[in-house]
Order: sequence, then C-alpha cells, then structure tokens
Amino acid sequence: MLDGKTIFSKYLKRFLIAAIAIYLAFRLRQTLQLLLTSLFLAGAISPIIEKITSVRINIRNWRIGLNRVWAVVLLYLVLLIIVVLAIAPAPQIILELGQFFIKLPNLLEQIQLPKGGLFNLSQEQLNRILQTQPLIDQAQNFGKEIVSQTFGFTLQIFNAIGVGILSLLITAYMVINSSSLMRRCLSPFSKRVRHEIEFLIPPITRCLGAYVVGRIGTSTLLGFCTYLTLSLFGIPYSGALGLLVAIANLVPYIGGLVALGAMFIAAWGVDFNRGAIALFICFSLQQIEAFILQPWLVAPYLNLDPFELLLSIIVGAELFGVVGAIIAPPIAGTGRILFNHFASPATTDSEE
Repeated sequence: MLDGKTIFSKYLKRFLIAAIAIYLAFRLRQTLQLLLTSLFLAGAISPIIEKITSVRINIRNWRIGLNRVWAVVLLYLVLLIIVVLAIAPAPQIILELGQFFIKLPNLLEQIQLPKGGLFNLSQEQLNRILQTQPLIDQAQNFGKEIVSQTFGFTLQIFNAIGVGILSLLITAYMVINSSSLMRRCLSPFSKRVRHEIEFLIPPITRCLGAYVVGRIGTSTLLGFCTYLTLSLFGIPYSGALGLLVAIANLVPYIGGLVALGAMFIAAWGVDFNRGAIALFICFSLQQIEAFILQPWLVAPYLNLDPFELLLSIIVGAELFGVVGAIIAPPIAGTGRILFNHFASPATTDSEE
C-alpha cells in the first residue's frame, strides 16, 4: 500500500511539473519564441564566428586575431550596413509591389501570341487561362491591401527591427559565452548525455549556419542582381520583382519559377529584344545560384537528398504556409543529423 502511494505521489509530482511547464510556456510564449529565435541564430552564426576568430595575421612575429566579442561586433556591423541599405527603399518597393498586383490584369492583356498561335495554343485559349477571375481578384485584392497599408507595413518592419535587435543581443550573449552556458545547461545530465550533445552540436550548427548564410544570403544577392538587371534593361517594377525574387527563391524549386513568370509578365510590354535579354540574364542568375552556389554552400551540410528536401518543403507548407516552407529544410536537416547519429549504432549492432 505504501509503494502504491509512493508511485502515485511520484507520478502526481511529474504531472504537476508538466502542467506548470505547459502553463508557463503558454503564458510566456512570446519570450520563449524570442529565446528560440536567438538560439537558432546563435547556432547559425557560430560557425562564422569560429572562422573569424581562427584567422590570424602575422605582424613582426606577432600573431594578431579577433576574440569572440570583436568577431560578433564585426559581424553585426556588416549586418547593420546590409539592413540599413535594405530598409531605406522598403516603403517604395512595397508600394511598387502592390501596384504590380493591382495592374496585373492589364499586364496580362498585353500578352499577345503570333497569329498562328503557339504550341497549339490560340490567343483566345491563352486569354481564358490568364483571365481566371478568382486568381485575378485575389491578386488585385492583395495589391490593394499592400498599397493601402504601406505605412502599416513600414511600421511592422521597424517593429520587427526592434525585436530583431533584442534577439541579436541575446544571440551575441549566447555566442560569446557559449562554453560557460553549455557547461551550466549540461551539468544536470550524465556524462554520457553530455558527450552525445557535445558531439551533435557542431554538425547541427554547421547545418543551420549553411542554410542561413547559403540560402538567405544567396537569395538576397539574387534579388539584388535581378533588380539591377531589370533596371538596366528598363523593365517596369524592377524593385518589386527583385523583392519577389529574393522572397520566392527561399522556397526551392517552385519559388524561382513563380518569380520568373512574374518577370515575364512585366517584361512583355517592353521592347522584345531588351525583355528577352533581361529574362535570359535573370534565368541564368537563378541557375548559377541553384546549381553552383547552393551545392557549394548548403548541400554538404543540409544532409538531404532532393526528394527529402522537396518532401520537407511540402510538409512545412502544409503545416505553416510559406513560413513553414522556408524553415522546413534546416529543421529536416537537423532531424536527419539526429536520426543518422542515433540510428547508426542500432544498425551496426543489428548487422553484427
């Protein structure tokens, strides 16, 4: 009877602790979200900080380098310059993006096929496809909402910057004091568990860092290069299309095609030669990003084959929409690292 009471008391305590933890997680969900974001960023920039601190310059037999504090400061200064350059034209670009969606029906009407049609597709059939009313209405409503809330979007951007600054400060603290924080967080666990976690952290941080730098960095660069190309050839809505390319390219496979279709619609009304050359250059930039930069920067660390990457995007989009499609690959890559680590010993044992 005493054993039964002891067991009941034990499980009751566990239940109460779990209930309190769930309640606190719900009440402090914004704080937890901030901490998880900071933890994600800390894992993402840790490999960059390690590379910066490993650089040493020889000056008169003195080896000079940066410690973790100055490495974080240097990285943040670079990020600050990038953010300032990106935020300054943001209101005008957002307004231009809204105008693009509002005028989408007029832009679609400009698309004219040769007299004999193209690929067994007549002009009337093309018009019926392009003028699908529900899609046009949704695009126009989305554009009107963007235009009417340009000021609101700008405020949201500055609000996001404020939250981002707080997150970056927490991230800096985590990165600078990573060793002491790791010891304190792992002290309650056994030596075996500490060894497992310490072994898994480097590949996970490399996966997160490769995705943040490789995917988001190259998408931003691709959007900027697209903007320069379209502006050089006089394609309208170049700023909006550059922003669209940068965002859409975060979704592998599908995003690039959507952005290319938008550029095709905008370029149709200009001179054919200029439009064709601009589209070819933008398409070539996408291929360089997809087949040269991504395999070099991301693929070795993401640990996903093309099918697993596509499946993770589909599942992420189904659960959380566009944001889910963007964050799904690094989560899947981390899951693959954990699976390979914990499944391989069992596989080895079974083979023996």
